[in-house]
Amino acid sequence: MLHIDALCEPIFRALGLSSFASVVAFFSPPAPLQRTTVLVRPGTLAAAGRSPLHVFYKQYEYQPAAWSFLGRASKARREYENYAVLRQLDIPSAEPVAFGEQRDGFGRLRRAFIITRTIPEARPLPEFVAPATAAVTSGAAPAGLRAGVPRDERAALRRQLAVFTRRIHDAGFFHHDLYWRNILVTRPPAAPPQLWWIDCPRGRFDRWSPWRHRRRLKDLASLDKAGSEFCSRAERVAFIREYLNEKRLSPEGKRLIRDVLVYRRRRWPEAWKGN
Repeated sequence: MLHIDALCEPIFRALGLSSFASVVAFFSPPAPLQRTTVLVRPGTLAAAGRSPLHVFYKQYEYQPAAWSFLGRASKARREYENYAVLRQLDIPSAEPVAFGEQRDGFGRLRRAFIITRTIPEARPLPEFVAPATAAVTSGAAPAGLRAGVPRDERAALRRQLAVFTRRIHDAGFFHHDLYWRNILVTRPPAAPPQLWWIDCPRGRFDRWSPWRHRRRLKDLASLDKAGSEFCSRAERVAFIREYLNEKRLSPEGKRLIRDVLVYRRRRWPEAWKGN
């Protein structure tokens, strides 16, 4: 299976990339991968008379073929489809270009890929907030503050992140990989920094199940995991307040903070530092 976004089909055709195998051969290393792994690399689609298309290529390799995806979409396909969900919710995210799946005769997944357009001059959120990252010690200022990132920019990013997270949860959608490493930042000229969400292969809707609250906590705790290293406690409290669209922290907000901390401590005990 190969699916290419209609706007990108011309450059794929110009390069002869009309099949799953041809796309894999274009982006993959000459030697075939011999183990279950994920390959991520930048690339450029350049054809005569056309503007080059700068992309990221992510390939999931399964050796042996995976029974776990029998009858269900690969992570690559789900990520491609989830980007459409994020854009419908007006959340800046990676622009999907193409995806493909390869299965054996039993329907087991052997290989899958997704291609997304590069976000120019984007930096991972941890790098943007704390370019000179240092461990946060008890009683010390957070690394991002020590690095000199302006407080107004930090506040703008925090508000964006709170609004985006509330927006997906209000729609019944949960990211499941909402870590700082999966959030990029750009700095438009004469404008506040802009967040972009990437890497969402596990996101899904859940509008009614008894696990909705746990999914919500997972997203919030994933954000707070890095937040506890890069942000002050006041900033983390402000994030929850803004997530709940409150001017002052309510009893609900205080309970949510406690629940997030309990989830973090249980889910990642090795990273727990008492905050």
